[in-house]
Amino acid sequence: MIRTLPWSGGTDEEYETQLFSFGAQRLKIATRQMIEQKITLGIKDMEAYLRESLDLNETDKSTLTKACDKLVRLYCERASPSLEVIDCEIERILKVPENVLLPGDECQVEQMTDANYAQLKDEVALLRKRVERGALMEALLTAEEEELCTVEKVCESAKKDMEALDLVFKNADNSESLKQIQNETRFLCASTSFMKENDNNIFK
Repeated sequence: MIRTLPWSGGTDEEYETQLFSFGAQRLKIATRQMIEQKITLGIKDMEAYLRESLDLNETDKSTLTKACDKLVRLYCERASPSLEVIDCEIERILKVPENVLLPGDECQVEQMTDANYAQLKDEVALLRKRVERGALMEALLTAEEEELCTVEKVCESAKKDMEALDLVFKNADNSESLKQIQNETRFLCASTSFMKENDNNIFK
């Protein structure tokens, strides 16, 4: 008659049972059953007393039984708000704090800690490899960039040399211009001690 939730178990119920030998769910169910039993017994005792005290016929007895059953249901319904308050108190008193470890769980917690440490160690090693690969890639890109800059400089220098050669070839047909270039070259060679030794070998 009193609305009672069925027992569903769970981790909290298991912890409470290990610590107190019973859980909050079982205690709430037992409390409801006890209160319903007390209400029913009290009304039935009253019904029996009235049957014995009064000279009732069968119709009156049947009416009295129906009235007592209705009274039992009424008392059970009126008890529900109070039982909800009792439920909250039961949960508050029996709730096991999260930082409390039972003796049987200490070994399991140590195993979980070791497993978490191993997982963290693997993650750190993987992260280190990623950092090393990133550093290597950066070094390769830097070297490639420097090499490209060197190639660009060589190409620019070669381009200038080709322009100078083009200018020489364009003026090669003019003998006067060629003589002027030779004279200028001799003058430049004469101003350099190293080139002065090879001066005669250049224009043989």
